Amino acid sequence: MDVNTHLEDLSNEIFFEIFDYLHVLDIFTGFTLLNRRISSILQSIPLHIVISGKHCRRQIDFLSSHLTFHEHQVISINISDTIRDDSSIISLLFNRHNFSHLKSCKLVLINSMTTLGNVIEQLKSLNTLVLLEIFQQNLLDITENDNDEFSQILLTLKSSSLRSVELQYPSHYLHISNYASIGSNFTSLSLRIAGSRSIVSVHSVLRVFRLCHRIRYLCIILQHDKRFKNNNVNIPSDLPLTNENDLPILSQLTSFDLTLTAMFDIWSISHILCCMPNLKYFYFHLIPPSAHWPFTDQYVDGYVWKKMFELHLPCLSKFQFHMTIIKRLPKINLDFVVTSFNYFVNKYSNWHMIVDRWTYSSHPQEEYIVLRTLNYGKRKSISKVELGFLNCATFEIRSTRKTRDDHYSFYSDIEDIELYITNERSNVTWSSPLFQHITYLVIEMSIIKSSWWNYLSNIVNFQRATDDKNNAQENLNYLSCFIHLPNVTKIEFQSTFDINRWKDIELILLACPNVHSLIINTSLLVLSKLIDNSSLIPIFKQIKMIKTITENIYFPSAFASKFVQRFPSLCHIELQVFSFDICSFIIDIFLTELKQISYMEINYNDDTFFDDPFSCEYIITKRHQAFPLDIINEQMVNVKNNDEVIQIWLS
Repeated sequence: MDVNTHLEDLSNEIFFEIFDYLHVLDIFTGFTLLNRRISSILQSIPLHIVISGKHCRRQIDFLSSHLTFHEHQVISINISDTIRDDSSIISLLFNRHNFSHLKSCKLVLINSMTTLGNVIEQLKSLNTLVLLEIFQQNLLDITENDNDEFSQILLTLKSSSLRSVELQYPSHYLHISNYASIGSNFTSLSLRIAGSRSIVSVHSVLRVFRLCHRIRYLCIILQHDKRFKNNNVNIPSDLPLTNENDLPILSQLTSFDLTLTAMFDIWSISHILCCMPNLKYFYFHLIPPSAHWPFTDQYVDGYVWKKMFELHLPCLSKFQFHMTIIKRLPKINLDFVVTSFNYFVNKYSNWHMIVDRWTYSSHPQEEYIVLRTLNYGKRKSISKVELGFLNCATFEIRSTRKTRDDHYSFYSDIEDIELYITNERSNVTWSSPLFQHITYLVIEMSIIKSSWWNYLSNIVNFQRATDDKNNAQENLNYLSCFIHLPNVTKIEFQSTFDINRWKDIELILLACPNVHSLIINTSLLVLSKLIDNSSLIPIFKQIKMIKTITENIYFPSAFASKFVQRFPSLCHIELQVFSFDICSFIIDIFLTELKQISYMEINYNDDTFFDDPFSCEYIITKRHQAFPLDIINEQMVNVKNNDEVIQIWLS
């Protein structure tokens, strides 16, 4: 006999387990006022607030209205200050609510530091806070004094429970020596020290070190950036001496993560490592500011690293790095580089290094080199690793391993890549694709130059068509040597893909059976050889996102009906049209024909004399008429029109 189990039959323990996996907005949306028992459970569970850029103001107000009775249950916050239709969300929530039991606080993309007064006051009063993270790319709109004061407040919080502080916004920390101390219970600290070359130096790091005696895990990003001019900064005259008798000693530090986007020689790094006699784990990420960086040879010489470690790091057991080098000719001897690092293969368990090099036709006097250890990508990194635009024609590989067929294992964390393919070919000395974890592939190909004579010749013979097919197949075969195409889910054909490249696009799409996102020129999107290609229709039917690149050709209104027929699964669309009148016509078709659509962004050049009809109520009515059986979350429906682009969110 079958027994049906209802939601009400589940035990309270199972509900507690379920709610622990849900964010508070999901809980309030799905379970509030469901019944007395659920309401009682909601009064006693810990709550997690997560707000990202995809959320809208309606949702925030809905969340806030329910938090009035549950704010004391919130134990973690992860908030993006800027959402899709508003900003200063962090300030709004902290002004409305007192999160007295907060344990974890992560604030992202803060719109204005001046809105954080009440946030700071709450953080000061918390005795439960364990983790504090603030991520902000630039603070150029903030005065130096505000920046200094903000950093000082956060680094001197007296909460007895606070263990980890991560301040990933640019600050010079010149006056950190004036702090009496940093949080006495901090065990983990992450800072981004940024400023001009006259401001950020090894002295900047040593100032921080003098307050880090109890830190066990330290992450520092050093950034030289001319945007941070530090105009009104007084550099302390009592700079610490960089000699071993004056260096601060971090005896409890066991893990150090250092990222350089600044012009430091390797001996400056040596002074930093002098301070860490018990260091066990060292992670290093190098991003040089330009090809004129003078210290390249030092960093790619394994013998120099070996000497430093023998002098200063007797306890080191793990050394992982990703180094990007942009260097002017003459070329570095890659075989010497690999040989110089062979010491570490025997020194550390499961340690190996790969070296990749390529050059660009636009900068023939420069070489681009990447050095990367086997296990670097298996850890969480503060700074994003990007490979740059890889020129396949000049690509070379060296490795401390004998085989090159495991190249992909060094890049297990890399999911995005940009490739440039020309008619030239590098010598393929490997048998499996180099990058096998790529999901987002950006391709640039050399432009096919055609003439009127070639065009007239094609009318009377098909030799050109045969050549194009053969060339396209050769390009695909070559591309497959670099990328494991079945893993690609998002593909972007850049501007050099004109209509003469349609065969390349056909073969590449067919080789990517799991692709669901497509970025392409408008001229190619409407091209009959592609859009009416029977072999591509199954691929088109699974596409969920399309973004067009305009090359003086706009999306035509007459194409809208065929477009929705070919791409019935679309959820996300970004197009360019000529006028708002065309835009209105196209949007109506999308609203009534695309059942799964959740976001539209349409740019237009010419405005209209007529009123914009697209209100939230209009969109909701249209969707109800087209899909009467579907449930619409009206809170999520939103429209923005700034007279150049209209954005519509449906979920």
